[in-house]
Amino acid sequence: MVEEIRFGMWSDANYFVFVTNGKKMWKTHRNEYMVKAGDALFVKKGANIAHQFHSEDYCALMIFMPDDFIKNFMLKFSDNLSYKKNNEHLDSDGVLRLEINDFLVSYMKSLEVYFEAHDNPNVSVIKLKFEELLLNIFTSTIHQNIASYLCSLQSSNSVQLKQIMMDNYPYNLKLEEYATLANMSLSTFKRSFKAAFNESPGRWIANKKIILATQFLKTSDKTINEIAYDCGFEDPSHFIKVFKKHENVTPLAYRNTLNA
Repeated sequence: MVEEIRFGMWSDANYFVFVTNGKKMWKTHRNEYMVKAGDALFVKKGANIAHQFHSEDYCALMIFMPDDFIKNFMLKFSDNLSYKKNNEHLDSDGVLRLEINDFLVSYMKSLEVYFEAHDNPNVSVIKLKFEELLLNIFTSTIHQNIASYLCSLQSSNSVQLKQIMMDNYPYNLKLEEYATLANMSLSTFKRSFKAAFNESPGRWIANKKIILATQFLKTSDKTINEIAYDCGFEDPSHFIKVFKKHENVTPLAYRNTLNA
């Protein structure tokens, strides 16, 4: 019996996850986030790994919010928002837990009405419900880490680009997908990347993946196949080839020298 399935997820919009049944695990290169019924997450736009468990059916409400919607919200409610502008979002993970409070419990119950109705809900009403959620995030002291990240969407392209790359380099994404996350054309993305990192995207991503792989080899008992997957290589053979090119030894030989 297969107890879990691991698969990659990618979204060009930020989203909230409210779990109503079962359990699931979101995994980034920094941490693992197990959620069950009653839990909630905020997931930044980009990629991550999810583990689906089969012990019971999984069900969740996912609310996707494109950058433009968030920016328009902040412009509309600029006089009502109280949050601290800081750079904490630069060190935050691609997945953040939502602390469930009375508001979020009531908010979820209020949404159930729309899904139980026979007719599709009015678009304007849904927009107001999304704005209601964001207002709570920005005005609540327990969600300042999420508010700080959402605020950063108004930052310069270079700041956003660095955040996107640090969150997503371990995944097997195409340059076109990175450009989409940065709201840029491919050519603009390449020019902006060169200006921000002083090297080409391909070389920077490869170097970061190798650094992450060496950390796994040093500090974990992951297999070579698992490390290849968790560092975003196409397959184990590709990982071994790239690693040997950088380190002059295979990953297994590198690990053996550490244990010698």
